[in-house]
Amino acid sequence: MSINAGNRLRLGIVLFLTSSYMVIEIIGSILTNSLALMSDAVHMLSDVGGLSMCFFASFYAMKPPTPEKSFGYHRIEILVALFNGIILIALVAYIFFEAYKRFLYPPQVLGLEMLIIATVGLAVNLIGARILWNSSRENLNLRSAFLHVIMDALGSIGAITSGAVIFLTGLRVIDPIASVAIGLIMMPTIYRLLKGSVNILMESAPEQISPKEVEKALLSIKGVEEVHHLHLWTITSGIYSISAHLTINKSGEWCCILEEARKVLKERFKVVHSTIQIEDKERHKLHINEESKGC
Repeated sequence: MSINAGNRLRLGIVLFLTSSYMVIEIIGSILTNSLALMSDAVHMLSDVGGLSMCFFASFYAMKPPTPEKSFGYHRIEILVALFNGIILIALVAYIFFEAYKRFLYPPQVLGLEMLIIATVGLAVNLIGARILWNSSRENLNLRSAFLHVIMDALGSIGAITSGAVIFLTGLRVIDPIASVAIGLIMMPTIYRLLKGSVNILMESAPEQISPKEVEKALLSIKGVEEVHHLHLWTITSGIYSISAHLTINKSGEWCCILEEARKVLKERFKVVHSTIQIEDKERHKLHINEESKGC
């Protein structure tokens, strides 16, 4: 479903918090010469861009449908989620590259300053994550925003760990190790975000709805003998659509069957956009013959 006014306000608050702290974190990463803190700062910078895209996409998705775009602009949120996933992959690759260089030549890192800055960053990230937590389960666009914030929180935890170890032991190699660990933790979650976005854009069946279960439910309707040309896809997060042909044995009751089919789809599968074609056996056979001749 599209982002409502309340969720849009929450997203705006998180964007403000992230933007406000971004400058401090970037300066801190330069002053302390810490890769772990730098990776966290880069995440924060990407967050500002990612959250901004999510924020403005939520407004654009509210534009009314047009004759050319009959489903409206809901898919803009999915495109933004996909783009954010690609950005996160690029950031992980950058972190791995920088970590490799620092394994070879560990630089001097200011552990105490790094620890202080990372701790404040973690607090900001946790506040943002808490604001977006409930909303992220409803919308893929908000989930991508939530993942940006979570990745930053993981980066802050890694930077805090590095800062504490360096301050107490002087072991500088912990800095790139923490960065690599953060990147590895990020990968599965980023993969799920990209997979969900691509599946929607490819008009795959939603993970929450089994096409076999839909077919079984439609066949359970009295008078329905066959279900064919069943297509199930996602328009945007939480908005599903179905089209199907139903072959019936009592053509005189087609109106009641159509009403029951729409009721089943709405109540059992939360599908509000359904296109159902009712046909008797003879007409179905005629369509099959026409399709075979067309091939």
